[in-house]
Amino acid sequence: MSSKKLHFYQLSPEEFIDDLLLGVDHKLTKLMNALPSEKNNEDDLLTVDETLSFLKCSKQALWNWRKSGILPSYRLGNRVYYKKSDILNKLVKQS
Repeated sequence: MSSKKLHFYQLSPEEFIDDLLLGVDHKLTKLMNALPSEKNNEDDLLTVDETLSFLKCSKQALWNWRKSGILPSYRLGNRVYYKKSDILNKLVKQS
């Protein structure tokens, strides 16, 4: 049977806590970098159907909001898109 050597170090409680927090901070930073950025999702362009499902409203209501300037829209060719950040900002202003 082999035995492992144990090493004991003299650490003050403050040094121990600093070392522990440094390890936790390193792990959290690694996990946060692995998550997708929320800012990128807010700049996504949504199609009309995606916007309808996101807002849970009728096509007519969305069209009225677009025509009255309540919700800005963007055209690329024949297609209409809405920025998710514009929708979220409008929802925040409403409440």
